Amino acid sequence: MDPSFCFRKRPGRTFLLGSFGVLLAMPVQAYPFAYVTNKHSDTVSVIDVATNTVAATVGVGQSPSGVAVTPDGRRSYSVNASDKSNNVSVIDAATNSNIDAVKVGTNPLGIAITPDGEFIYVADTGSNAVTVIARRTNAGVASVGVGAGPAGVAISPDGAFAYVADSQRLDEPAKGAVSIIQTATNKTVDTILVGANPIGVAVSPDSHTVYVANSNSLSVTGPGTVSVIDAVTRTVTATVAVGLNAADLVVAPDGKTLYVTNFNSDTVSVIDTATNTLISTIDVGRGPLGIALTNDGRYAYVANRQSFLNAAPGTVSVIDTTTQTVVATVAVGDNPTFVAIGPTVPVSCPGDCDGDGVVSPEELQMGLRIALGAPPPQVCLWFNTYGGDVSVGELLGAMRGAVDGCAAPGSVP
Repeated sequence: MDPSFCFRKRPGRTFLLGSFGVLLAMPVQAYPFAYVTNKHSDTVSVIDVATNTVAATVGVGQSPSGVAVTPDGRRSYSVNASDKSNNVSVIDAATNSNIDAVKVGTNPLGIAITPDGEFIYVADTGSNAVTVIARRTNAGVASVGVGAGPAGVAISPDGAFAYVADSQRLDEPAKGAVSIIQTATNKTVDTILVGANPIGVAVSPDSHTVYVANSNSLSVTGPGTVSVIDAVTRTVTATVAVGLNAADLVVAPDGKTLYVTNFNSDTVSVIDTATNTLISTIDVGRGPLGIALTNDGRYAYVANRQSFLNAAPGTVSVIDTTTQTVVATVAVGDNPTFVAIGPTVPVSCPGDCDGDGVVSPEELQMGLRIALGAPPPQVCLWFNTYGGDVSVGELLGAMRGAVDGCAAPGSVP
């Protein structure tokens, strides 16, 4: 027998297959990474959130701004806002390498990915449009006209709508709006007036509420606010005062708390979403802009851009959300702008592609097809994750999971 069938080792996992076909495996846990765009370094810093150290630095296009990670964590996308780029860099998470560039509109800024990971929405600030990219082909499939100066974009967790912050002008106070795109048709179906110069957009986990950070212009110091929108009635139901020049925001996984960066206050505002009241203010680094939460909501990562115009080394503040305090500061590149965090993926057993603790007939069939040389019809967290063939050990483990069920998340039978 070929020894490779008895002992096979891949990054993060080891399989042993004895003569009686007994599968032994080490527990598997895919730790997440935070991706931070460094606008004046033309790079993306990859932070290992387990150690809060920079694991890699990836060169991308000029003036990277928005960043997003696919739900499976296999790819991240960096929006390159310079006129010399006007594209989106595609980063392979396994190798931390820039593997492609997708052309979009003028001066792209915000980015969001649909919950199924199939489409990427990019706000083209200079084109007054949103480019829709298909993940499988890395090509634009639609351009949707929105309001003036689209900046941030967020997609509802149910995948039905994309919400786009139309900033009007980023360099001076101007009334803003939110355009609503129906993802099924890629048509703008409504527009809601909000505060001055909205940039960040976030949607509650139940898709019922949309939050918009109104910056009042990042280059003109002024009060910031958060507009609270009822997604059903499409009306603003509350306006919450925060710090100077609110920039970005994120909702906790349980939907109870909202975190807002205040660019010219060097703080993060914490809002109780049940009452729409400010409950805490956290001091961070200079010029906080982008913010993201780990999937469990335990930590918030804040990109401290420093100056709005001048190049300067930046940092990322790590906030423990249980204590509302900064517990780590990570040095990154010049003028970090936005941050996105990949998923923590507990894999229960080989073949459990969606991590639901069950190996379905469809998942088992996919493993067999890959073993026979067919390309995977979809991304699977176990089969062919790192490229190459599907091992006998993986197939036996998948069969066992299909018959007997999987172990608890984070381990394999």
